[in-house]
Amino acid sequence: MLILSLAVLSGCVDVDSVKSKLIPSKPEESYIQATRKSELVFDETTRIVLIAVHLNAYDEQKYPHEKGEIFFVDVYQSAQNSKGFLENGYNLKLSNGESPVKITRLQKEDLRDFMLSNAMRWGEYYWVEFAPQDKRVQDSLMLVLSHPKFGENTLKFGFKGLSKEELRGKDK
Repeated sequence: MLILSLAVLSGCVDVDSVKSKLIPSKPEESYIQATRKSELVFDETTRIVLIAVHLNAYDEQKYPHEKGEIFFVDVYQSAQNSKGFLENGYNLKLSNGESPVKITRLQKEDLRDFMLSNAMRWGEYYWVEFAPQDKRVQDSLMLVLSHPKFGENTLKFGFKGLSKEELRGKDK
C-alpha cells in the first residue's frame, strides 16, 4: 500500500488508468445489477450453482420486455456428467408458476460481450425465454430454481437498479 501511495504521489501511476480498472463502466455496472446467484446445497454438498442475468434489465433497448423476459443462465453442477442440469431433474420457472417458452443450450463460442467475460469456464450456458409478463410481475420478478430432492431457491430480480441517468457520471 505504501509503495502504491508513493507511486501515485510521484506521478508514476496514471490515476485514471487505476480508477478505470477499479470502477465498472456503465455497461459493466448494468450487467452486475442484472445478475443474481443461487446455490442448492444438500447433505452439506453444493449440488448446483446457478448465475442468471436478466437481460431485459441489463439492456432494455436490446432486450425489450414486450418480447418476453430473457435470461442468460450459467450453471455449474457438482455431479459432472454429460447431461445438462435440466436432464438431471432441475427446473426453472417464474415465481408465478410460468415455465420458459424456450430454453437453448449455448456453447462457449456462442457467448458475446459480458456473457463471455463473466461466464464460468466449466459451466453450462443457457438462453432462457419466458412469455412477456405484465408490469406487476416485472416489478416483483423472481426466477425459481428447484429440484425434487435438493429443494428450491429464488433469485429476485424485481427491484430497480440504478437508471442510465444515475449512471451518467460513470465512464463508458
